[in-house]
Amino acid sequence: MNHTLTTVMTEPDPATSHRYQIYRQARNGLHYSHGGAIDSPTDAVALFLQTPPAFEGGEVRLWDHHAQRSVASADWHIETTRIGFTVRRRSNEFQDPALTTIAKGIAEREALAQTLSADVRMTI
Repeated sequence: MNHTLTTVMTEPDPATSHRYQIYRQARNGLHYSHGGAIDSPTDAVALFLQTPPAFEGGEVRLWDHHAQRSVASADWHIETTRIGFTVRRRSNEFQDPALTTIAKGIAEREALAQTLSADVRMTI
């Protein structure tokens, strides 16, 4: 009887210098890479937050090649508006606390930029 030994890769491939990759789910259920490979966690989170799904309600995931796991995902919740329309609302879930901190910082900067932009428009 022949036995095959399967090894789990614990270290990243030396030829692979990037760390993060974004994947979007297609209608057939498979996940395809979106954009280029990213080494910076800040750039990876920023791109993840801006990435739309490939179709309404499709999954978006941020993959960490070094850890060999998904470190962030976008989930969709269906809500009904006050006038009766159903809409999908994106909820970003981060499994890595460091990436959660980066995402909060990006959201705060974006909110500040929108506030400043509104203030500038009001003064003109």
